[in-house]
Amino acid sequence: MKKNAMYRLARWTALLLVLCLLPVFTLNEAAAEDSDWITFLLICNEGMNNDRGNAGNTLMVAAMDPNRGKIHLMMFTWDTFVDYEGYDVPQKLDMPYRNNGPEESMKVFNDNFGLNINHYLSLNYLNLASLIDEYGGVTVDLSRAERNALNGMVASKKVRLQEEIASGFLSQLVIDMLAQDYYLNDFGPDTHLKGLQGVGYGWLQYDSVYNCCERDAEVIASLFHSVGTFLSNRVALYTDETGKPESTEGKRPINLDSVTDDDYAFLFKMIAPIFEMSANNMEEEEIRAITLSLARIALQAQREGTDIFDLLHTTVLPLEATQPYDTVAGAQGHLIDKEANITAIRKFLYSDD
Repeated sequence: MKKNAMYRLARWTALLLVLCLLPVFTLNEAAAEDSDWITFLLICNEGMNNDRGNAGNTLMVAAMDPNRGKIHLMMFTWDTFVDYEGYDVPQKLDMPYRNNGPEESMKVFNDNFGLNINHYLSLNYLNLASLIDEYGGVTVDLSRAERNALNGMVASKKVRLQEEIASGFLSQLVIDMLAQDYYLNDFGPDTHLKGLQGVGYGWLQYDSVYNCCERDAEVIASLFHSVGTFLSNRVALYTDETGKPESTEGKRPINLDSVTDDDYAFLFKMIAPIFEMSANNMEEEEIRAITLSLARIALQAQREGTDIFDLLHTTVLPLEATQPYDTVAGAQGHLIDKEANITAIRKFLYSDD
């Protein structure tokens, strides 16, 4: 009897140990699921600085998996209420950036949604416009109403820039950029936008914040597409599996399975403006990973005979983003089901679907 009792006790002890460790195993499995994804926070703001002051109008999580050839872009609406340490009531998602910049935004976002994002890119609207121009513009599906609102938005941006130039805050580079004609006559599918037009389109909110965020996601997705196309037009990418192409058509051949330092320097030169124009906390290792991920995704598009844009998936969250506003301490925004959104975030960012 004593031996049987000890045996039962051992079995129960083992079972309890397994139950106690189950959350750890689940966490490790979840970490393993996203281990192939390179994830960072992208923030764009209306001010002249890259890292403080004005609202972070664009708060987006970008997740790239070079092995699957995918880019997932998740836009979060800035009118989402989140828990923010030091405040008695929930605050809107753009408040941490207003207070202390991208580091604070990243921390609060991670705390609220169970993520472990460690890296960010943060840039102002002028630098975002410059990046769009650097890579040949963006292409969007523009309605007549959006075209008319866009011309008004760009005009207001130009007036503001001219005031900054008059005060001596901006350089001749901006004056040269302003010399371009930004008035847009075109609209419809495949409308091509230059820098300030692209930023203006992404920040149109005359109809709703949700629609504005969808436009913003469209602009950033198109910018990823433009960068990928920029790479593909200059480099003949291949792997050991695909073999070197017979004709490189004047492009530099690079084997992504054995990238030399010179190869990487060539690739990095093409996307260097992204890091030079932004405030970011990325070390050389992370920058290299993003560079090579974009190259592999461009190769994947080439192998599938498709466009890199077709490998991009976007969504706008939270789940409550299209519902009527709630009111907290006189401010209007969306109170959210945090657990449901955590599930939706992980499923979107790290799923093959």
